[in-house]
Formats: sequence, C-alpha cells, structure tokens
Amino acid sequence: SLPVNVHLLTLDQLSAKVFLLRVEHYFETDEDAVYSKSVEIDLQSVFHVLGKITDLTELTLVANLPLTNMKRLTWRTDRNESSYWKSTDSRFFQTTMVTLNPMQIKTFQVTVE
Repeated sequence: SLPVNVHLLTLDQLSAKVFLLRVEHYFETDEDAVYSKSVEIDLQSVFHVLGKITDLTELTLVANLPLTNMKRLTWRTDRNESSYWKSTDSRFFQTTMVTLNPMQIKTFQVTVE
C-alpha cells in the first residue's frame, strides 16, 4: 500500500498493458514533523497486481508530454537566480523507485508485462 502521506489521484488503463498513474504527496513542508518529509515509494511493490513494470516514463501533470520534452520559461529573480525549481532527474527510470516531495504531484505512463 501507499505511505500515509501519498495519495493515488489517477489510475487509468490506456491500453491492455499501459496505464496512466498520478500520485501526490499531500502534506505541506513543515505541516507535520513526520509526514511533511520527502517520501520514496516503489511503484512495482505498490502496483504489483498490474504485472511487472517494464517501462516507466514521467509525464507532464496533464499527461500530454514526456517531462523531458517540456520546455519551461526561466525567469530571473532580483538576485539573478533562476526561479525555476529543478526537480529530481527521475524522468527516465532505471528502477521503479520514485521520490515525492511535499505538495508534489507526479504523473507517469506505466507499461507492464
């Protein structure tokens, strides 16, 4: 099962072996001493009933584009720093382990065998 601070938002079957999965970490930073921390989940162990995950691709929130293909505008702040919060480099996965930070939602295309 999923950790207490993670919620399954979407689990849609796109084809016989392809699913759309969206999970969220629904605690804010510093909201709770335990549950407001980043959490790592193994999607294979949580969704083992679907089958063995053979491909896992992180998508944009609306699931219309792989996250690696998304082009963001980068704004400069007063201190000439980027305002863009760079997420973890977990867009193409070697494993089924996923990290969610507080208030973060991630969307995946999951292929199983």
